[in-house]
Amino acid sequence: MELYESIMWKYISEEKDILQANLERNDIAVLASRLTGYQTVYFVSHGSSYNASMTVAPFFMKYAGINAICVTAGNFISCEDRVSLLDKQKTLIVLISQTGNSRGTLEGALMARRHGIDTLGLSANDSATLKGYTDFFLTLNCGEEDSNAKTKGMSSTILVLLLLAMEISVLKNRITQETKKAMMKELYQQCEELEAVHKLTTDFCDKTSFGKDMENFYIIGTDMNYGLALEAQIKVMETMCIPTCAVDSEEFSHGTHRSINEKTSLLIIRTPQNADMAQKTYDYFNMIARVSMIETFDDNRRDNVVNIPCHPLTQSVLTIVEFIQIISAYAPEYNHLDPNRDANNEFTELAETRI
Repeated sequence: MELYESIMWKYISEEKDILQANLERNDIAVLASRLTGYQTVYFVSHGSSYNASMTVAPFFMKYAGINAICVTAGNFISCEDRVSLLDKQKTLIVLISQTGNSRGTLEGALMARRHGIDTLGLSANDSATLKGYTDFFLTLNCGEEDSNAKTKGMSSTILVLLLLAMEISVLKNRITQETKKAMMKELYQQCEELEAVHKLTTDFCDKTSFGKDMENFYIIGTDMNYGLALEAQIKVMETMCIPTCAVDSEEFSHGTHRSINEKTSLLIIRTPQNADMAQKTYDYFNMIARVSMIETFDDNRRDNVVNIPCHPLTQSVLTIVEFIQIISAYAPEYNHLDPNRDANNEFTELAETRI
Protein backbone atom coordinates (compact mmCIF):
# COMPACT_ATOMS: atom_id res chain seq x y z
CA MET A 1 0.00 0.00 0.00
CA GLU A 2 1.29 3.46 -0.89
CA LEU A 3 1.49 6.31 1.58
CA TYR A 4 -1.58 8.55 2.02
CA GLU A 5 -4.01 6.08 0.43
CA SER A 6 -6.04 5.17 3.51
CA ILE A 7 -9.49 6.66 4.11
CA MET A 8 -8.09 7.90 7.42
CA TRP A 9 -6.32 10.75 5.62
CA LYS A 10 -9.64 12.01 4.26
CA TYR A 11 -11.20 12.04 7.71
CA ILE A 12 -8.19 13.76 9.25
CA SER A 13 -8.34 16.45 6.56
CA GLU A 14 -11.99 17.16 7.46
CA GLU A 15 -11.23 17.94 11.09
CA LYS A 16 -10.52 21.65 10.77
CA ASP A 17 -13.92 22.46 9.26
CA ILE A 18 -15.75 20.14 11.68
CA LEU A 19 -14.06 21.57 14.77
CA GLN A 20 -14.54 25.17 13.66
CA ALA A 21 -18.24 24.48 13.08
CA ASN A 22 -18.53 23.03 16.58
CA LEU A 23 -16.93 26.15 18.00
CA GLU A 24 -19.77 28.22 16.53
CA ARG A 25 -22.58 26.17 18.11
CA ASN A 26 -24.96 27.65 20.67
CA ASP A 27 -26.85 24.50 21.69
CA ILE A 28 -24.05 23.45 24.05
CA ALA A 29 -24.47 26.63 26.10
CA VAL A 30 -28.24 26.09 26.22
CA LEU A 31 -27.81 22.55 27.53
CA ALA A 32 -25.14 23.61 30.03
CA SER A 33 -27.71 25.78 31.81
CA ARG A 34 -29.56 22.57 32.74
CA LEU A 35 -26.47 20.75 34.02
CA THR A 36 -25.03 23.08 36.66
CA GLY A 37 -26.49 21.25 39.66
CA TYR A 38 -24.51 18.04 39.31
CA GLN A 39 -21.56 17.41 41.61
CA THR A 40 -20.34 14.19 39.98
CA VAL A 41 -20.23 13.06 36.38
CA TYR A 42 -19.53 9.51 35.28
CA PHE A 43 -18.18 9.22 31.74
CA VAL A 44 -19.16 5.79 30.38
CA SER A 45 -17.75 4.73 27.02
CA HIS A 46 -15.49 2.45 25.00
CA GLY A 47 -12.23 2.88 23.06
CA SER A 48 -11.48 6.35 21.69
CA SER A 49 -14.59 7.76 23.38
CA TYR A 50 -13.17 6.61 26.72
CA ASN A 51 -9.83 8.21 25.86
CA ALA A 52 -11.60 11.47 25.01
CA SER A 53 -13.30 11.47 28.41
CA MET A 54 -9.95 10.78 30.11
CA THR A 55 -8.54 13.76 28.24
CA VAL A 56 -11.28 16.14 29.35
CA ALA A 57 -11.96 14.84 32.88
CA PRO A 58 -9.14 16.91 34.48
CA PHE A 59 -10.55 20.01 32.75
CA PHE A 60 -14.03 19.33 34.19
CA MET A 61 -12.64 18.97 37.69
CA LYS A 62 -10.34 21.97 37.56
CA TYR A 63 -12.67 24.50 35.99
CA ALA A 64 -16.26 23.26 36.40
CA GLY A 65 -15.69 21.91 39.91
CA ILE A 66 -17.35 18.62 39.02
CA ASN A 67 -15.91 15.32 40.19
CA ALA A 68 -15.29 13.49 36.91
CA ILE A 69 -14.95 9.72 36.89
CA CYS A 70 -14.14 7.80 33.71
CA VAL A 71 -15.17 4.16 33.46
CA THR A 72 -15.36 1.75 30.57
CA ALA A 73 -18.87 0.69 29.68
CA GLY A 74 -18.03 -2.94 30.48
CA ASN A 75 -16.93 -2.12 34.01
CA PHE A 76 -19.91 0.16 34.51
CA ILE A 77 -22.57 -2.38 33.56
CA SER A 78 -20.86 -5.21 35.45
CA CYS A 79 -21.09 -3.39 38.78
CA GLU A 80 -24.68 -2.30 39.30
CA ASP A 81 -24.14 -2.12 43.06
CA ARG A 82 -21.90 0.91 42.47
CA VAL A 83 -24.69 2.66 40.56
CA SER A 84 -27.16 1.99 43.38
CA LEU A 85 -24.87 3.91 45.77
CA LEU A 86 -24.73 7.09 43.69
CA ASP A 87 -26.48 10.28 44.75
CA LYS A 88 -29.29 10.25 42.19
CA GLN A 89 -29.92 13.99 42.43
CA LYS A 90 -26.29 15.08 42.12
CA THR A 91 -24.90 12.58 39.58
CA LEU A 92 -24.96 12.73 35.77
CA ILE A 93 -24.02 9.75 33.63
CA VAL A 94 -22.46 10.82 30.31
CA LEU A 95 -22.54 8.04 27.72
CA ILE A 96 -20.40 8.45 24.62
CA SER A 97 -20.57 6.39 21.45
CA GLN A 98 -19.59 7.81 18.09
CA THR A 99 -21.61 5.18 16.25
CA GLY A 100 -24.45 5.53 18.73
CA ASN A 101 -25.06 1.79 18.92
CA SER A 102 -22.29 0.40 21.13
CA ARG A 103 -23.90 -2.37 23.16
CA GLY A 104 -22.12 -1.60 26.43
CA THR A 105 -22.94 2.10 26.25
CA LEU A 106 -26.62 1.46 25.53
CA GLU A 107 -26.82 -1.06 28.40
CA GLY A 108 -25.19 1.52 30.66
CA ALA A 109 -27.87 4.05 29.74
CA LEU A 110 -30.61 1.55 30.57
CA MET A 111 -28.96 0.76 33.91
CA ALA A 112 -28.81 4.44 34.83
CA ARG A 113 -32.48 4.81 33.87
CA ARG A 114 -33.44 1.90 36.14
CA HIS A 115 -31.84 3.72 39.06
CA GLY A 116 -33.37 7.09 38.22
CA ILE A 117 -30.07 8.80 37.37
CA ASP A 118 -29.98 11.48 34.66
CA THR A 119 -28.07 10.71 31.49
CA LEU A 120 -26.43 12.68 28.69
CA GLY A 121 -25.63 10.99 25.37
CA LEU A 122 -23.00 12.05 22.84
CA SER A 123 -22.92 10.57 19.36
CA ALA A 124 -22.05 11.43 15.78
CA ASN A 125 -25.51 12.63 14.76
CA ASP A 126 -29.12 13.01 15.83
CA SER A 127 -30.17 9.68 14.32
CA ALA A 128 -28.07 7.70 16.82
CA THR A 129 -29.82 4.95 18.75
CA LEU A 130 -28.23 6.35 21.91
CA LYS A 131 -30.35 9.50 21.69
CA GLY A 132 -33.49 7.55 22.54
CA TYR A 133 -31.82 6.02 25.59
CA THR A 134 -30.76 9.27 27.31
CA ASP A 135 -32.37 12.29 28.97
CA PHE A 136 -30.11 14.85 27.28
CA PHE A 137 -28.21 14.57 24.02
CA LEU A 138 -25.47 16.36 22.09
CA THR A 139 -24.39 15.54 18.57
CA LEU A 140 -20.69 15.53 17.74
CA ASN A 141 -21.41 16.82 14.22
CA CYS A 142 -18.51 14.78 12.87
CA GLY A 143 -20.34 12.95 10.07
CA GLU A 144 -19.71 9.43 8.86
CA GLU A 145 -16.39 7.75 9.66
CA ASP A 146 -16.17 4.37 7.98
CA SER A 147 -12.81 3.46 9.45
CA ASN A 148 -11.75 1.02 12.15
CA ALA A 149 -9.52 3.64 13.78
CA LYS A 150 -11.60 6.76 14.48
CA THR A 151 -10.02 10.20 14.08
CA LYS A 152 -12.36 13.14 13.52
CA GLY A 153 -14.90 11.65 15.92
CA MET A 154 -12.29 11.57 18.67
CA SER A 155 -11.33 15.21 18.10
CA SER A 156 -14.98 16.28 18.00
CA THR A 157 -15.71 14.45 21.26
CA ILE A 158 -12.84 16.23 23.01
CA LEU A 159 -13.96 19.63 21.74
CA VAL A 160 -17.66 19.21 22.56
CA LEU A 161 -16.81 18.11 26.10
CA LEU A 162 -14.40 21.02 26.54
CA LEU A 163 -17.07 23.47 25.39
CA LEU A 164 -19.63 21.94 27.74
CA ALA A 165 -17.24 22.18 30.70
CA MET A 166 -16.43 25.79 29.85
CA GLU A 167 -20.09 26.81 29.73
CA ILE A 168 -20.84 25.09 33.05
CA SER A 169 -17.78 26.77 34.59
CA VAL A 170 -19.03 30.23 33.60
CA LEU A 171 -22.56 29.54 34.82
CA LYS A 172 -21.20 28.39 38.19
CA ASN A 173 -18.97 31.50 38.40
CA ARG A 174 -15.86 29.36 38.63
CA ILE A 175 -14.27 31.14 35.67
CA THR A 176 -14.82 34.62 34.26
CA GLN A 177 -15.99 35.49 30.78
CA GLU A 178 -12.43 36.69 30.13
CA THR A 179 -11.02 33.27 31.00
CA LYS A 180 -13.60 31.62 28.75
CA LYS A 181 -12.58 33.97 25.92
CA ALA A 182 -8.94 33.00 26.46
CA MET A 183 -9.88 29.30 26.29
CA MET A 184 -11.91 29.83 23.14
CA LYS A 185 -9.02 31.74 21.60
CA GLU A 186 -6.74 28.78 22.24
CA LEU A 187 -9.21 26.38 20.63
CA TYR A 188 -9.64 28.59 17.56
CA GLN A 189 -5.86 28.93 17.27
CA GLN A 190 -5.40 25.16 17.45
CA CYS A 191 -7.89 24.72 14.62
CA GLU A 192 -5.87 27.16 12.53
CA GLU A 193 -2.67 25.28 13.41
CA LEU A 194 -3.95 21.85 12.30
CA GLU A 195 -2.68 22.15 8.74
CA ALA A 196 0.78 23.24 9.91
CA VAL A 197 0.89 20.41 12.45
CA HIS A 198 -0.16 17.99 9.72
CA LYS A 199 2.82 19.02 7.61
CA LEU A 200 5.20 19.07 10.57
CA THR A 201 4.15 15.54 11.47
CA THR A 202 4.41 14.04 7.99
CA ASP A 203 7.80 15.74 7.53
CA PHE A 204 8.87 14.26 10.87
CA CYS A 205 7.67 10.81 9.81
CA ASP A 206 9.46 11.08 6.47
CA LYS A 207 12.69 12.23 8.10
CA THR A 208 12.71 9.55 10.81
CA SER A 209 11.13 6.69 8.81
CA PHE A 210 8.55 6.55 11.55
CA GLY A 211 7.07 3.11 12.06
CA LYS A 212 9.65 1.21 10.04
CA ASP A 213 9.63 -2.40 11.28
CA MET A 214 7.89 -1.25 14.46
CA GLU A 215 7.38 -4.17 16.86
CA ASN A 216 5.88 -2.39 19.87
CA PHE A 217 4.96 1.13 20.91
CA TYR A 218 5.07 2.92 24.28
CA ILE A 219 3.58 6.36 24.96
CA ILE A 220 4.05 8.69 27.93
CA GLY A 221 1.70 11.58 28.78
CA THR A 222 0.40 13.50 31.80
CA ASP A 223 -2.79 15.24 32.95
CA MET A 224 -5.05 15.92 29.92
CA ASN A 225 -2.38 14.43 27.68
CA TYR A 226 -2.50 11.14 29.55
CA GLY A 227 -5.84 10.64 27.84
CA LEU A 228 -4.08 11.28 24.54
CA ALA A 229 -1.35 8.79 25.44
CA LEU A 230 -4.15 6.25 25.84
CA GLU A 231 -5.46 7.31 22.44
CA ALA A 232 -2.04 6.84 20.84
CA GLN A 233 -1.90 3.40 22.44
CA ILE A 234 -5.18 2.28 20.91
CA LYS A 235 -4.68 4.04 17.57
CA VAL A 236 -1.30 2.47 16.81
CA MET A 237 -2.49 -0.87 18.17
CA GLU A 238 -5.49 -0.72 15.80
CA THR A 239 -3.53 0.28 12.71
CA MET A 240 -0.22 -1.54 13.24
CA CYS A 241 -1.75 -4.52 15.11
CA ILE A 242 1.16 -4.69 17.55
CA PRO A 243 1.48 -4.56 21.36
CA THR A 244 1.25 -1.01 22.74
CA CYS A 245 1.42 0.57 26.19
CA ALA A 246 0.44 3.96 27.62
CA VAL A 247 1.61 5.31 30.97
CA ASP A 248 1.91 8.64 32.75
CA SER A 249 5.29 10.27 33.32
CA GLU A 250 5.59 9.45 37.02
CA GLU A 251 4.30 5.89 36.70
CA PHE A 252 6.78 5.04 33.93
CA SER A 253 9.63 4.57 36.41
CA HIS A 254 7.60 2.07 38.46
CA GLY A 255 8.28 -0.97 36.33
CA THR A 256 7.45 -0.01 32.75
CA HIS A 257 10.96 1.40 32.21
CA ARG A 258 12.46 -2.08 32.69
CA SER A 259 10.93 -3.37 29.46
CA ILE A 260 12.51 -0.70 27.22
CA ASN A 261 15.25 -1.87 24.84
CA GLU A 262 16.72 -1.11 21.42
CA LYS A 263 13.61 -2.48 19.67
CA THR A 264 11.20 -0.27 21.60
CA SER A 265 9.45 2.65 19.89
CA LEU A 266 8.82 5.25 22.60
CA LEU A 267 6.80 8.47 22.18
CA ILE A 268 6.93 11.13 24.90
CA ILE A 269 4.32 13.91 25.08
CA ARG A 270 6.09 16.79 26.84
CA THR A 271 4.05 19.74 28.11
CA PRO A 272 4.39 22.17 31.05
CA GLN A 273 2.60 19.60 33.23
CA ASN A 274 5.43 17.04 32.97
CA ALA A 275 8.33 19.03 31.51
CA ASP A 276 11.14 17.98 33.86
CA MET A 277 10.33 14.27 34.08
CA ALA A 278 9.64 14.04 30.34
CA GLN A 279 13.01 15.63 29.57
CA LYS A 280 14.82 13.27 31.94
CA THR A 281 13.10 10.31 30.28
CA TYR A 282 14.02 11.58 26.82
CA ASP A 283 17.66 12.17 27.75
CA TYR A 284 18.02 8.73 29.34
CA PHE A 285 16.32 6.60 26.69
CA ASN A 286 17.28 8.53 23.57
CA MET A 287 20.44 6.42 23.21
CA ILE A 288 18.68 3.15 24.10
CA ALA A 289 15.35 3.03 22.27
CA ARG A 290 13.70 4.50 19.17
CA VAL A 291 12.52 7.66 20.93
CA SER A 292 10.27 10.40 19.55
CA MET A 293 8.90 13.42 21.36
CA ILE A 294 6.16 15.94 20.72
CA GLU A 295 6.45 19.03 22.87
CA THR A 296 5.19 22.55 23.39
CA PHE A 297 8.65 23.99 24.02
CA ASP A 298 11.44 25.24 21.78
CA ASP A 299 14.40 23.86 23.69
CA ASN A 300 14.68 20.57 21.76
CA ARG A 301 15.54 21.06 18.11
CA ARG A 302 16.29 17.53 16.93
CA ASP A 303 15.07 15.33 14.14
CA ASN A 304 13.11 13.12 16.52
CA VAL A 305 11.28 16.01 18.22
CA VAL A 306 8.18 17.80 16.91
CA ASN A 307 7.59 21.27 18.37
CA ILE A 308 4.06 22.70 18.43
CA PRO A 309 2.64 25.88 20.03
CA CYS A 310 1.83 25.82 23.73
CA HIS A 311 -1.77 26.46 24.77
CA PRO A 312 -1.64 26.27 28.56
CA LEU A 313 -5.36 26.40 29.40
CA THR A 314 -6.34 23.56 27.05
CA GLN A 315 -2.94 21.83 26.97
CA SER A 316 -2.79 21.83 23.13
CA VAL A 317 -4.98 18.73 23.01
CA LEU A 318 -6.47 19.38 19.56
CA THR A 319 -3.10 19.68 17.86
CA ILE A 320 -1.47 16.85 19.81
CA VAL A 321 -4.30 14.46 18.92
CA GLU A 322 -3.80 15.46 15.27
CA PHE A 323 -0.17 14.36 15.56
CA ILE A 324 -1.28 11.04 17.05
CA GLN A 325 -3.81 10.41 14.30
CA ILE A 326 -1.28 11.11 11.57
CA ILE A 327 1.42 8.81 12.93
CA SER A 328 -1.16 6.04 13.35
CA ALA A 329 -2.08 6.31 9.68
CA TYR A 330 1.50 6.82 8.50
CA ALA A 331 3.19 3.91 10.29
CA PRO A 332 1.26 1.03 8.68
CA GLU A 333 1.33 2.58 5.23
CA TYR A 334 5.10 3.05 5.48
CA ASN A 335 5.23 -0.70 6.03
CA HIS A 336 2.89 -1.24 3.03
CA LEU A 337 -0.06 -2.17 5.24
CA ASP A 338 -3.65 -0.97 5.13
CA PRO A 339 -4.53 0.57 8.52
CA ASN A 340 -8.02 -0.92 8.17
CA ARG A 341 -6.97 -4.41 7.10
CA ASP A 342 -8.73 -7.44 8.52
CA ALA A 343 -7.29 -8.35 11.93
CA ASN A 344 -9.56 -10.69 13.86
CA ASN A 345 -12.52 -8.61 12.65
CA GLU A 346 -14.97 -11.44 13.19
CA PHE A 347 -14.41 -11.20 16.94
CA THR A 348 -16.45 -7.98 17.15
CA GLU A 349 -19.40 -9.90 15.72
CA LEU A 350 -18.82 -12.73 18.21
CA ALA A 351 -18.65 -10.22 21.06
CA GLU A 352 -21.74 -8.41 19.72
CA THR A 353 -19.96 -5.08 20.09
CA ARG A 354 -22.71 -3.22 18.25
CA ILE A 355 -26.48 -3.48 18.51
